[in-house]
Amino acid sequence: MKIRRLAALVGLCLLGLFAATPAAAEWRRAESPNFIVYGESSESRLRQRILLLEEYHRLLRAITSIDAEPAPNKLTVYLVRGHGDLRRVRDVPTGVAGFYTATPYGIAAFVDDNVGMGANEVLFHEYTHHFMWQYAPSAYPAWYVEGFAEYLMTAQFRPREVHVGLHSASRAGAVVDLMWLPMDRVLFGTQEGLSNEQRHRYYAQAWMIVHYFNSSSELKAKLRRFLAAVREGTEPRAAFERETGLTAAALTRALRTYVGDGRIPYGRLTRPEVAPPPVTVTVLPRSASDLLLYEAALRVGVRDEALADALARIRTLAARHGEDPYARRVLAHAEVMGGDRAAGERLLDALLQTSPADAELLYLKGMRYLLEAEQSENWEGNARNAARWLSRAHRADENHFQTLYRYAQSLRGREEFDSENTANILALSRQLAPQVVEISMNTATMLIRRRDYELAEAILRPLASNPHNEGLAQAAQQLLERTRQERTAAPATAAPSPPATAPAANPPSQ
Repeated sequence: MKIRRLAALVGLCLLGLFAATPAAAEWRRAESPNFIVYGESSESRLRQRILLLEEYHRLLRAITSIDAEPAPNKLTVYLVRGHGDLRRVRDVPTGVAGFYTATPYGIAAFVDDNVGMGANEVLFHEYTHHFMWQYAPSAYPAWYVEGFAEYLMTAQFRPREVHVGLHSASRAGAVVDLMWLPMDRVLFGTQEGLSNEQRHRYYAQAWMIVHYFNSSSELKAKLRRFLAAVREGTEPRAAFERETGLTAAALTRALRTYVGDGRIPYGRLTRPEVAPPPVTVTVLPRSASDLLLYEAALRVGVRDEALADALARIRTLAARHGEDPYARRVLAHAEVMGGDRAAGERLLDALLQTSPADAELLYLKGMRYLLEAEQSENWEGNARNAARWLSRAHRADENHFQTLYRYAQSLRGREEFDSENTANILALSRQLAPQVVEISMNTATMLIRRRDYELAEAILRPLASNPHNEGLAQAAQQLLERTRQERTAAPATAAPSPPATAPAANPPSQ
């Protein structure tokens, strides 16, 4: 274990010190076994970035001992050029270098590539969250969720080694100045009500706790037992004190000794020699320079208050490119989601003539009718049309979680909605995208309706400890309490659980 002086490095890697990389003239799309990455960069640089992500993915699998096949849906990553590009997708505050979002419309990460090496930390942090939710969803304590991501996001890949547990320059000062938040607040409280400065210290202390518990095999074992106890429903304070033998005050003393004079160890792992995974890179049409980030926003969901402005901009930009198929595709998507749906349908029909098995186009055709159903008096007719097109989309791509979720929505008001098959469809959509909290909440609600309390509780426990959404955590906790009350009142009436894998989710042919 090598030792580095923490204090001496504080402030040397501030994001603002990195010079911006000149923007390339065209967008490219790279695809590997686990990722799809878009960037305005050369082919060689884009290959390097996606291969680095694959390497980080292998590191996460090794550290967590997760031996799983690649997820059915690859994570999409957009490497953008500056804060203005981020704001074309979300209204993010100044200083934000990237974000990750998981909605019923789609899942993606957006990173400002102009911040140099800091972009990797942002991307690694967010991908760690994605990885944990995808492969090991559980009721993690909030400090562990953030601390684990902070601990791994600074990983550095050397020719023969991987360095793990290096400090982040943006967090180091909050560790070495010892002006910490009360450890009791970090371990057993939430981030609600914290100022920006206090939140910064919360992340730093969460990193320090995870770092400490990964510093020896004995401490790692204690951490694993604590996490297992919380997962099984033990109250966090009781679980922590029982499994680690530490109170919050005792942990504070131990961490002050661990930090000491600013020297803190980091791990050095052997970097395995493996053949790089296959990567394909394609150049996108020139129209993507105008429209790609607007398409990205549509794919993760545009907020209602921003939809009219986005639609107006897309119409103007698409008009520049005439009959260009990519421009017409983005325009069709925008019209369906918040504009003239009949015009959007005409565009979709023309595109489907040349690509009749395109799953995304078929899904958008279904969304055209589902949105119409929700905003018109003719729910029944529009919902049946939506189900017909969504069924076709599912046959074209069985792993498109959005299609499965929207198909279940299209059944509302019909006799078959409250059925085992609909519960299985929702369960499969959640299995494909456990990061999407709306799908998880609706799946749990359906399971409670069907008195499948055990599976509903398993879904709700991670949501009730979500560190990024206090409102969601409270709603999930309330639903969890309701589930336990109903389960206690009628334990013998539970319906059979849908299978944990490969549920029999069968959108019928329409």
